Amino acid sequence: MGWRSMRSDRTLFERESELAAVDEALGELTGLRVDGAEPVGQPRGALLAFAGPAGLGKTTLMAEVRRRAAARGCTVLSARGGDQEQ
Repeated sequence: MGWRSMRSDRTLFERESELAAVDEALGELTGLRVDGAEPVGQPRGALLAFAGPAGLGKTTLMAEVRRRAAARGCTVLSARGGDQEQ
């Protein structure tokens, strides 16, 4: 089953486990449930790291992570890096 990002015209396929981890981490970070209802507890820090070879959809996934974080009231900062020849 595919899932279409609201801010992207790309569809995320087979990313349910990654999106569940994102929602869990955002819940810990904000103290809010996915639906924004009853708090799950006190806010705590959370970290997610995504790594993998080029072409696996990390950029599209991270766009969805940013969208979900902003929807929960998080301040979202973004940067891009690139390869640099020595």
